[in-house]
Amino acid sequence: MSMLGLAASAYAQQAPDQSGDEIVRLSPFSVQESADMGRYQAAESTSGSRVRMDLMDSTQSISVLTNEFLSDIGTTQLLDAVKYVAGIGPSNGPDTMDIMSIRGFQNWELTTVDGFGQTSYINLDPVVVERIEIVKGPNAIIAPQGLPGGVVNSVTKRPLFKNSGSVSYQVGRYDANRAEIDANYVVKDDKLALRVVGAFTDSDRYMKEKYSQNFTVMPMLTYRISPSTELTAQVMAYNATSTLMSAPVSIYAVGRRNVHIMEGLPRDFALSNRDDNRHESSQRAHFFLTSQITDKLSMRLAGKWAQQSSRASEMNPSSPRDANGNLLDPQPIQVNPITGEWEWDGVIRSDTPRFTLAGAKDTTDRHHGNLQSDFVFEHLGQGWKSQTVAGYALSYRSSSGGYKNAFAAPLNGSTLFDLTDSSYIPASYIVDADWAANNSLRNRSHQVYLYQVLNLFDDRLVLSGSLSQNRFFSGRTDNLSGTSTDERAEATLPSAGIVYKLTPEVSLYYGYSEQEILGIAAPGDLIPAHTTPSRQHEGGLRLRLFDGRLYTTFSYFDIQQDGIWEGNPANWIDPLAPKQPAVTSNRTSKGFEFEFAWAPTKNISVIGSYTEFKSRDQSDRRYAHVAEKMAGIWGSYSFSETGSLRGLSFGIGASYVGERPADAGGQYTTPPQGFQPVRYQAMFWLPSYTEVEANATYRFNKHWRAQLVIKNLLDRDYIKAATNRTIYPSTPINPKLTIRYEF
Repeated sequence: MSMLGLAASAYAQQAPDQSGDEIVRLSPFSVQESADMGRYQAAESTSGSRVRMDLMDSTQSISVLTNEFLSDIGTTQLLDAVKYVAGIGPSNGPDTMDIMSIRGFQNWELTTVDGFGQTSYINLDPVVVERIEIVKGPNAIIAPQGLPGGVVNSVTKRPLFKNSGSVSYQVGRYDANRAEIDANYVVKDDKLALRVVGAFTDSDRYMKEKYSQNFTVMPMLTYRISPSTELTAQVMAYNATSTLMSAPVSIYAVGRRNVHIMEGLPRDFALSNRDDNRHESSQRAHFFLTSQITDKLSMRLAGKWAQQSSRASEMNPSSPRDANGNLLDPQPIQVNPITGEWEWDGVIRSDTPRFTLAGAKDTTDRHHGNLQSDFVFEHLGQGWKSQTVAGYALSYRSSSGGYKNAFAAPLNGSTLFDLTDSSYIPASYIVDADWAANNSLRNRSHQVYLYQVLNLFDDRLVLSGSLSQNRFFSGRTDNLSGTSTDERAEATLPSAGIVYKLTPEVSLYYGYSEQEILGIAAPGDLIPAHTTPSRQHEGGLRLRLFDGRLYTTFSYFDIQQDGIWEGNPANWIDPLAPKQPAVTSNRTSKGFEFEFAWAPTKNISVIGSYTEFKSRDQSDRRYAHVAEKMAGIWGSYSFSETGSLRGLSFGIGASYVGERPADAGGQYTTPPQGFQPVRYQAMFWLPSYTEVEANATYRFNKHWRAQLVIKNLLDRDYIKAATNRTIYPSTPINPKLTIRYEF
């Protein structure tokens, strides 16, 4: 994982048979890129196998977003950038937690930084990110219990052995008011370097009462203990608060009809006030030690410890009620118990609905610990080479906390709210004194793995395979009842693949990989302790042409996840009858991806992708929040450094997200006598949308630079996501200006 790599550096070493000539060797845990390839081009990654690998040799799709690309598009959260990568799209919460869909699987409460997975309630601040590496599909080396769709790994910045730095300030309509600093200082040439990056954001969002605050700072150092041994240590601290920009959907929204903000509400409507937010503070410490033991043997030791304190609240409206507080009977939309489809006859109406507002207040403290070690043995023969990687990883996570029920404080003495009334003000909430749930969780895992790569016939044929042996433990204590449960599992997970290069610039590849997630028992539904395995077959074609200035991948993938347990649907018919045993099912995700990065000249850089796939359960039912068609393209142009427009560059891009179902509950209908229960279908579908954005950058001199970024350039009104009966409307056209001073 590039995370594993320290700042790319080469050490000159004398080989016994070189008679004084120097051989420059790059650490196998570092990546090296050529500026001649283009601003958005990357040739290597370390996130697929913990060591550096040429993208042309990988048996899985790996995408890399460079620092230049992240800067050009004005990245404020990871989703801004990864939406241009094939197979990645928004999910049900676009504002916090860096939630996204990867080949149809949601990375809920799981982000990956420098290869270490962690749970977070807020978005990672991009000021700490150097580049983003995305590994598609199951991968038991980097994430044996990770997301079947893949891993989005943010690689953090590292100290550099040159004095440099910058400060900047951003202003804009929304999501702006931000200051950044990045200062690098060489204490001793080729020996010790220090770097500090940090950012402070205090911005308003488009909707009333909505805002984002984040203070993040990460000091770090790199110390070269010897010419072949290097240590990097980082400490990151942040304190962040963010609110969700959701609004009630029309009470008549059903299928593809009336999918918009509830009638009578403005587009910037706020249901609750500023206290309804997500907050998190954290301190993290990372270290990375690499050493070249011999000319063939290298090692890496990496570790992380993190402490987090989180709280979150979310207020939602009830089903519509009448003026007396009774649920409307009948409701405007109703489920057909035989088909599971939601329906509205177009006649049943309620022009003055009332709502109760309720939710929960969650408070959780977490601790994370990780330790990883890898040994790499490389051998170069006549026309062939071999790389053997062996290592282990330990992971620990504990958390303690729970939630309390909350409800809106009365307004004018009433807990019934007419949201369209002009006197309505964003609600505050009252939290119950007693816990509704409070638990302590403990998770541990242990991994030992072996990974082998053989490059044969002068690099024409590449064979690779790995074996990862894993042990998982999960313990849970109900702090209210005092009861405890624990679950354990073991899994041996293989992967294998082949790459055949028709020419050095054209390669065919095939890969097979597995993962296995430790599931959670649910005795009430007769669900036993279990694991949920997944596997992927992937094949495709890669091209690297014009000295690397064009890199493109065509791929087909087929992911299947088994062991998805759920309560027996028969139990929904008569809850008082003896419970039937739980049942298992599977889900699949399969389709095509295309992506490319191209720099036809040194002034032009383009990146783009297209995805078409199916993410379905075994009944061919689509999953909520997953768009099965997506596309994106971004291009930039920099004027010649000697012309009259020198210092000026601009870029423009567009991203497309296809229609997708909103929340569809996993419960079953209670049908009339003689009919089998069926799953509830999606209440409504979110329409497809295309968002256009642009930038213009002007460098006045070697110190001063200005950048104008315009989000939603065409000022389109669309829906980004949905949760329950609320939707996330788009932010209107949003220009943001950044002034940067570099030293």
